[in-house]
Amino acid sequence: MSIFIDTLKGKKTNPTPVWLMRQAGRHLPEYMAIRKRFGDLMDMFLDPLTILEVSMQPVKRYGMDACIVFSDILITPLAAGSTVNFIEGQGPIIKFNENIDYNPEKTLPLATGIKKIKENTDVPLIGFAGGAWTTLFYCLYEKNERQKLKSEDVIKKTSQIDNLIEQMTLAIIQHAEMQINYGIDAFQIFESAAEHLNDEQFNKWCIQPTKKIIESIKKIKDIPIIGFPRNTNLACYKKYSNIDKLDCITLDYNFPLDKINELNDKIVFQGNLDPKHLLKDSLNLSQKIEEILFAFKERPHIFNLGHGVLPETSIEKVEQMLLQIRST
Repeated sequence: MSIFIDTLKGKKTNPTPVWLMRQAGRHLPEYMAIRKRFGDLMDMFLDPLTILEVSMQPVKRYGMDACIVFSDILITPLAAGSTVNFIEGQGPIIKFNENIDYNPEKTLPLATGIKKIKENTDVPLIGFAGGAWTTLFYCLYEKNERQKLKSEDVIKKTSQIDNLIEQMTLAIIQHAEMQINYGIDAFQIFESAAEHLNDEQFNKWCIQPTKKIIESIKKIKDIPIIGFPRNTNLACYKKYSNIDKLDCITLDYNFPLDKINELNDKIVFQGNLDPKHLLKDSLNLSQKIEEILFAFKERPHIFNLGHGVLPETSIEKVEQMLLQIRST
């Protein structure tokens, strides 16, 4: 058994396991060499050999305690009938099909990629999907709307979201089931757009769908499940941490570490270094790492960032971080 899986099962390990969100990607020269061969990022997400190679790059370079599948949360709407493209400098462009009907054949390249990863490493493999609200957020709002979303923009689409949330939840469950069937060892739900919801909306569009997703996954296989309600408020973090059968909660980098005692005391924590600290001087980075390790010294904890690795991050700073975590 790995220290990553042991921790997810509630054991305090020494050293603390570590992996990074977006560890497979933009800061690695070996990733950029592959990226240059593809016009559309979606073509990379649908190429099994690329999925294998990119997923394994940070494991080979850094010896990470977990591997995360090189994929994207928008594979779910793609498999459910929408058109998804990634335009350089613009991000994802989605032609959303509201008749959400998950077709597993569209995810065969991902399934094959997962299978290949499992054939090539014993390092635990994390599969993932976006939460129901976050997936719809990308489908219903264009990039310029997403960047400056106001509460009234969400309220305007209330009935539309209400009508779509159950179908999207089902598609996410089917997407999780596919990944489980091909061998993933843990599953993370990215509720990356949680910050845009008030408490009532959060309960309706995040908490309730997540309960259904977790319940369905656990019936398929009892694998550890990690949830990430990014940038929501403390009250919503509390509710999310108490979702039945959720094994681990990721804390974003704005979460105040002096408030962790207010969350479910039986849950495992993951996080929450600000990725910008990997751009700062070594002393500053070391101090922040020490603060996080100290905050979780009595609790099962997986060291991670409070968001994804930034493209300008140096390999040397990641190596410094790993050395400190592993020698503590």
